[in-house]
Amino acid sequence: MKKFLIMLIALTALCGCEKKENTSQPDEFSTITQEDVENSAVPETSTTAEIQTTASITNVSGTVTQTATTEISTVFNTVSTTIQQDSDRQPDPLDNSFSYDENGMPEADQTLAESDDRRLIAIGQSLFEIACDFQWKFTVGCPYEIDTNSTVQNGFGWTYYKIINSNIHSLADIENIYYGVFSDRYPNEDLKMLYLDFEGDVYALNGQREMNPYYSFSRIKDVQSRTDDKIFFTVENYFEGTDMNPDESYSETETFSIVTYDNKIRIGQFRLPY
Repeated sequence: MKKFLIMLIALTALCGCEKKENTSQPDEFSTITQEDVENSAVPETSTTAEIQTTASITNVSGTVTQTATTEISTVFNTVSTTIQQDSDRQPDPLDNSFSYDENGMPEADQTLAESDDRRLIAIGQSLFEIACDFQWKFTVGCPYEIDTNSTVQNGFGWTYYKIINSNIHSLADIENIYYGVFSDRYPNEDLKMLYLDFEGDVYALNGQREMNPYYSFSRIKDVQSRTDDKIFFTVENYFEGTDMNPDESYSETETFSIVTYDNKIRIGQFRLPY
C-alpha cells in the first residue's frame, strides 16, 4: 500500500505591512492599537516529534506527479512515495478504483457512496494525513522559495518575505491552491494573516516552529455520520505526555470531515493536532 505525503499549524499574526525603512503603512492596517499588540502572542515553539500513521490512500502520489496541472504539483517539488509492507496494515482501501482531479485529490465517484465503514475509515485516515501535511506546509513556514532580501513589516515589526514563484502573484493565488485540498466551506482566515499582498507581490510571514514533542500519531476510529455531501469521522490524537507529566500518555478525540461536491473530495472540518 502506498502512502501519499504532500502537504502542510497555524501561526497567527495580524497583518499590516510597510517597507523596511519606510514608516508608512497600508490603510487596512492603520487601526491596530496598542491593546492589540499587548493581547497578541506568537505561539511557543517545541521540539520535533516523528509522526506515525496507520493507513494511506494508494496510487495518489503517482497520479499527482503525472496529472496535477495546478500549482499544487510544484509546491513540494517532489511527491514522496512510501511503499508500506507491514502485514498489519489495512489492505488497499481503493482497489485502484478512484480517479483523481487536477489537484491530485481522489474524486467522489459512486464507489465512495457505496463504501462500507471499513473502507471509509481507511480513506479518511489517508485524507487526514494529507490535511496535516498540507496545513503544516502552508501555515508553518512557507512552501515556496522566498527572497530574504525583499521584506515588508507589519505594525508589530514582524517581517514578511517576498515569494519568488512565477505562478504566485497574490493572496488569491495562495487561496486557490489551498482550496484545491481543503473545502472553502471551511475557510482558513489565517491565510490572510500569514500572506500579504503588497505593491503587486505577495509576502509570506514564514514563521517557523517545531512540532509538539509529545505528539505521537492520529487514528481515524469510526464513521460518525454521512450526508449527501459530507462524511464525518472521529479522529483520536495520541500524545506521549505533557510538560507537567512527560511520562503520562493520553489521547484526545475530535471530529474530522470530508466534503464531496461535483465529484470532488475536499477536507472539511479539521484541526492540526501538533
